[in-house]
Amino acid sequence: MADFRFSCPKCSQNIECDASYAGSQITCPSCKQSIAVPAASQTSVAPAEWVIRIKHSTLRNCLIGFGALLAAGIIAIVIYSMTNSMRSIWKNWSVMSGDENHWSFAGGKIHAHSTAGDAILASDKEYGDATFSATVSTTNREASLAVRMQDANNGYLVIYTPHDTRVIKRTDGNEITLASHQIRKLSSKEQPARIMVITKATSIEVRLNGTSVLRVKDASYASGYFGLRIFGSPDWPCDATFSRVKLQ
Repeated sequence: MADFRFSCPKCSQNIECDASYAGSQITCPSCKQSIAVPAASQTSVAPAEWVIRIKHSTLRNCLIGFGALLAAGIIAIVIYSMTNSMRSIWKNWSVMSGDENHWSFAGGKIHAHSTAGDAILASDKEYGDATFSATVSTTNREASLAVRMQDANNGYLVIYTPHDTRVIKRTDGNEITLASHQIRKLSSKEQPARIMVITKATSIEVRLNGTSVLRVKDASYASGYFGLRIFGSPDWPCDATFSRVKLQ
């Protein structure tokens, strides 16, 4: 196609390029601002000595650069949204057992530490059928989820450690194991795992890193609060991190 000339709307530098790029977004080679190449009918001819010639490869690089900036912007928005979601959880969820000193928020993640027993950070409302997931890690003990909790003493716990996963029912503070899964390849300390719990009617399914590992049926609690849970003691502390928490 024929070449045509136009002026940069930001710095008035005259530019020459192939008419096939009309409507494309480029970076002006003079002022480095992002501009749109106009339609050929909207351009005026400038003296040749005033013109910066834009080659096909230059336009291609400009378009690639613009695409990279756009992708970076999208990634930044996604990261902000994830961080903002975690911040909302941190702001709106409340302590069901233990105390507030067990929990902290930094770097878009919720951090937990306990040497004084059970600690649960619970959702602000109750759920029945739900999908609850989180990326968890622990350096020394467990990083677990609480499911359909009535209060601190009644509900289900999905216990995650680097060597096993268990579903526990808690009734009046007493606990029984409903199901357990031994992790054949032990996870290294601090290696994160993705835990997903799906509750539907009397069924509780647990998925570990996308693989279904546990499924139990129990009709004791049809709904309740969901949350994050740790347990530590003076001689065996618990440190855990939770991120990408989703409850729907």
